[in-house]
Amino acid sequence: MRPTSTLLLAAAVVGCAAQRAQGPLDVPLGLTVDATAQAVRRYDFCRAAPADGVGDRSRELFPQCGRPGVAFADAWVVAHYRGDRLVRLQRFERWAEADRAAARWNQLIERRSTRGGPSATARDRLFARQGLPAHVQSWVAFERDDALVGLYLLTPTSPTEPAILEELTPLTP
Repeated sequence: MRPTSTLLLAAAVVGCAAQRAQGPLDVPLGLTVDATAQAVRRYDFCRAAPADGVGDRSRELFPQCGRPGVAFADAWVVAHYRGDRLVRLQRFERWAEADRAAARWNQLIERRSTRGGPSATARDRLFARQGLPAHVQSWVAFERDDALVGLYLLTPTSPTEPAILEELTPLTP
């Protein structure tokens, strides 16, 4: 392979990974702990520490993997397990500027809508099941094959709080 071809292939792979990291989470519920770690890694979230059976095994934090350059936001994923199976997945995004957070939230809605738009039915089901998180400014819900997806634009009350929450929960409780 010529050097130019190698560079083009590397750029294409990096570009695909960046697009996936920026897109909505498309991780199936029901994965094992290790399969969940592999799935969220494709979105540039790394395991904080290997699951070793010590501590709370019902939740696992995946911070954003280190990346070079200037960042306007910070993100992390929290996986919730029942036994060794994924039953809920949350991605939190913290943005320094409210207008960037709103633009990102709209981008996530647009990208998620390519497989079907938000629905009032999904919204009603999600609200009936768990209500709303604190400081919700606006929200939409989607129904996916096996999950309800809530996408929330939040109003942070401090710089450490998230501005966006994307959450996948089982379609049936």
